[in-house]
Amino acid sequence: MTPAASLREEARLVVLALQFVTRLPLPADAGYTPDRMRRATRYFPLCGALIGALLGLVFAAAAAVFPPAVAAVLTLAVGVRLTGALHEDGLADMADGLGGGLTRERALEIMRD
Repeated sequence: MTPAASLREEARLVVLALQFVTRLPLPADAGYTPDRMRRATRYFPLCGALIGALLGLVFAAAAAVFPPAVAAVLTLAVGVRLTGALHEDGLADMADGLGGGLTRERALEIMRD
């Protein structure tokens, strides 16, 4: 594989990772396969940094206009819209498991579900 082709493939893996962790309208030709998705996971930290930076900018802009509590709620709303509530759903699943499971096995079963 040439360096240019390799770079294009890595860029497509970044797009695939972003498609997985966001609801951004990205090109549909990222070429999902289980193997490519496995390789795209190496870019999840980059995706998280991009999302975090964007939300930081949203908060900074909102805090310049609104009180901090309102800015925080707006930022949370943008984050939910941007990610499809991926992190909030994970947090809720964890709370369900820890709050609803009387035994370790039951808590893990709830979180897996």
